[in-house]
Amino acid sequence: MKNLISDIPDISSAQELTDALSIAIMAGIRILTPSGKLLVHDNRYSSFYREICRTSPMADASYEQFITELCAWRESAFCIRHCPVTGLTNALINITLEEVPTASILIEGLRLEEDHISDDRYREIARSLRTDETAYLDRIHKLPLLNAGRLNHILILLSLVTKHLCRLVWTNRSLKSTVHSLEDQESLYRQEKNILEELAERDPMTGLYNRRKFEDTVSLYSGQRDRTICMISADANFLKLTNDIFGHEAGDLLLQAIARIMDELAKGDWLVARCGGDEFRVLLPDTTLETALDYCRRVARNCSLDKSLTLPLSVALGAAEWNSEAETLQDCFSRADVKMYQNKTALKHELRIPNYIMERLYDRQVLNKEVVESTAELTRAFALYLNFSEEQSREISLAAQYQDIGMAKLPESFVIRGQSRTEEETSQVHMHVAHGYTMARQFDELYKIADIIHCSHENWDGIGYPNSLKGRTIPVEARIIRLTSDYLRRTHPTVRGGYHTVEETIQKLQEESGRIYDPELTSQFLQFLQEHAFRQSHPKS
Repeated sequence: MKNLISDIPDISSAQELTDALSIAIMAGIRILTPSGKLLVHDNRYSSFYREICRTSPMADASYEQFITELCAWRESAFCIRHCPVTGLTNALINITLEEVPTASILIEGLRLEEDHISDDRYREIARSLRTDETAYLDRIHKLPLLNAGRLNHILILLSLVTKHLCRLVWTNRSLKSTVHSLEDQESLYRQEKNILEELAERDPMTGLYNRRKFEDTVSLYSGQRDRTICMISADANFLKLTNDIFGHEAGDLLLQAIARIMDELAKGDWLVARCGGDEFRVLLPDTTLETALDYCRRVARNCSLDKSLTLPLSVALGAAEWNSEAETLQDCFSRADVKMYQNKTALKHELRIPNYIMERLYDRQVLNKEVVESTAELTRAFALYLNFSEEQSREISLAAQYQDIGMAKLPESFVIRGQSRTEEETSQVHMHVAHGYTMARQFDELYKIADIIHCSHENWDGIGYPNSLKGRTIPVEARIIRLTSDYLRRTHPTVRGGYHTVEETIQKLQEESGRIYDPELTSQFLQFLQEHAFRQSHPKS
């Protein structure tokens, strides 16, 4: 309620009110805020005396001091004081609402019977003010002579009028506050309503429209048989594989990447929706089949160019144009869906996922492609030397090639050169073998060699990983790979930096025989190197 009087919406009305009251009682009236700020201008009665006083600097200062002291009065509702400077009486009304000061009414220039003085005294006052005595006395005689009782009634009237005015202002302010609050609530409600409506028709993961929105829109277009409309069915490839190998967070990234590409390439009036799982749909009003097929080609191309994920970003798409005279829009979508599945089957045979994963590991410099391919070649040759069949040798070679495919699940920071790993990081690196085993079991071409991959980093003395197998409990295929892999890693430059001469490497193999490597296989391998000149096939460059 503080400064309530300053909230009066129409100050001109307050000015008219005080002017009318001033004329009625023939006295000056001013309304002040609790801080002393003048709310309405001096009317002609109060300004008359103030102008007279200002002719004398001393009188002016004395009158201002008198007014200041009078306005500071707070001990009662009314205060009546005789002013020795003007010879007249002034009064102050303090207006409070709920014991809070809200305004003050200052009444100036009253002629009170109880404070009546002689004309001679008024002449003395006029002379002290340095104003015309006759004009001053004439002005005084025109003022009504009030008694204390009548003045008291006037003060009560003014107090009541002002209190009611303040209450009206307070009520108005409360109503305005309530209206603003209701407007704010309505605005918030509209915002929340819009958000909820948006959420109700959007897929939260991708930001695309959802099945509900798609089906509602299809229903809307179903009756517009004069329009050229196409439908596209799309299915994200490798979502289950991504979830199984890399977790659902990676699967979410795959869906979001496909959604972003489909949405960016779509025209403004097309509706792109994710309708659950790996399924996407596109409704293309006023669009020919040629345009729809071009859109599909561009989506597929942009997905193939995206290398942000470990698995290839790929989506199968099928498009159909609505034959409105012979089918429903749902029938049109069913035709698009059939074409999508035909495309999906073809893509499955075209894309070799294990090779893609390995290429990504080469691109990220996690593995060295030359070393991996040379290891596979050397392993196959050594297996044939040991009288394994062609089929068995090929499988051992394949296991050597993909033994570190599980590195795809590790952060790239683990292979940055020149850094030491923490114990926890080392443990995670060792887990790449178990990851590789899990991944190999997902692919038909690697399923048979998953167990070999799982044991490819075990040591002869049982200090290897991940299962600390020892001696002949380690499959012989894995023991072979342990030898050939370490030989190639030491004699070739790798992502980790330098390498060793063939002689240094052979010496190292001999030193570790019986600890890391199978002693019998180590002797056979060294004999194989000597007989087949592999020592010269990978010279130091």
